[in-house]
Amino acid sequence: MNIQQYYRKTADISINASLAALVPPFFFLLVFIKESPRTYLILFLIPFIIYSFLCHQIHLLNKQRAAEIVERNSKNSRQALLSFLCQSNLMIAFMPAPSLRMVLFDPEGRQVGEIRDMKMWKFRWFLPYFLDRLFPRRLGIYDHNDNLEASILIDKKGVDIAFVKDSCKETIINKKDGSKLVYENGCDRYSIPKTFFHTDFQVLDEKSNRIARLRKGWMPLEWGQQFRDPNTPVLSFDEGLTAKEKLRIYAIFATLFLYRNH
Repeated sequence: MNIQQYYRKTADISINASLAALVPPFFFLLVFIKESPRTYLILFLIPFIIYSFLCHQIHLLNKQRAAEIVERNSKNSRQALLSFLCQSNLMIAFMPAPSLRMVLFDPEGRQVGEIRDMKMWKFRWFLPYFLDRLFPRRLGIYDHNDNLEASILIDKKGVDIAFVKDSCKETIINKKDGSKLVYENGCDRYSIPKTFFHTDFQVLDEKSNRIARLRKGWMPLEWGQQFRDPNTPVLSFDEGLTAKEKLRIYAIFATLFLYRNH
């Protein structure tokens, strides 16, 4: 999948959601229009209609974004696709999912990885957040070939990570330290300072050096030819990080954005 296909798929999901939201109003109008006072009936139907309208607008927006994508045939776009664990700059997009479906793109607009539920039970689409939390939140971190790089299990205390390549497991414990979120794994310690608008997440190591950053509203102009949403989050890593350290940071961000598009 590339970014153009992502916009098209998101547009299709949005129009389906828009149509589905109109089913309850249609049903209630047929069944209860003669029995219920019209005022109460209209008030009950308004949220469904508003949601349907918003989904339709999202459909139109993403359809337009897909049409505006520049088909690039440059030398760079024909280069071999690098693993997302080898890249320092990635773009993040979220698709509708029961908990999380975070899609990773390179600056050329090509999908290089994904973080998603390992089991997509359909009925979880209809569960509110507080009920869905009762289910085990096991996510997988996949590469561009859909090969599992690591699995993560999120609970209240932190996250358990199982790395596939070396069959190693470890636990990251999360806690608060003043205005910072702290994630500890033995001698390794990562912290994220509090941000008010959730537009700039900086991951600091134990020496307070920034090793990763996720920002919204900042994107090089040349990337805008592929990513039509100027608020697409940009994830940047320090070039000295190992693959295992990057997987830990992905697991941390998975806990922060778990219900980003539920």
